Amino acid sequence: MGRIIKYQGDTTMENQTVQKLKAFARGEATWAEVEGMTFEEAKAIAQVGCELAAAGRYEEARILFEGLVEGNPKDAASRAALGTVYQKMGRLPEAITEYSAALERDPRNPVALVNRGELYLRQGQRQGFTDVANAVEADPHGETAAGRRARALVKAITLVAVEKMKGNPQA
Repeated sequence: MGRIIKYQGDTTMENQTVQKLKAFARGEATWAEVEGMTFEEAKAIAQVGCELAAAGRYEEARILFEGLVEGNPKDAASRAALGTVYQKMGRLPEAITEYSAALERDPRNPVALVNRGELYLRQGQRQGFTDVANAVEADPHGETAAGRRARALVKAITLVAVEKMKGNPQA
C-alpha cells in the first residue's frame, strides 16, 4: 500500500514561495527562479560543465547542461553549450535544436551561430553560410573561440570557392 503523508507542525507555505510557484505554473518564471538559483551559481555550474566537456567527459557535461536548461530554458548560453556537447556526442539533430533555441533568445550568440552553421554546411544547407557570416558579425574581432572559428571557416570557404573558380572559369 501507499504511504500516508503526515503533516507535523505548521503547514502554511510562505506567501513568496506560493507566488513563485504560481508564476512558474503560468510560465512567467523558470524553475531556477523558483529555487532561487543566482546567476553566479548557474555560471559556476556551467564552468564545471565546460571543463568536463574540455576533458572529453561529455556524458557528465551533458547532465549538467541539461539540468541548467531544464531549470532555465531561457538561458541561451547554456542551450548553446548543451548543443556543443550534443554535437561532440554525435547527437546532431539535438545539437541543431539546442543551437536554434539559443538563437531564439540571443540571435547573436557566436557559439550557436558558428556551430549550427557548420552543421548546416555539412548537410549542404545554404543557411550554414548565413549562420557563419552572422557569427563573424557577432564577434568581428575574434575575441571568442567561436568568433575565431567562424573567421577561419569563412577563410576556408573562400579559399575553396577561389580554387573552384580557378579550375572552372565558368563556375
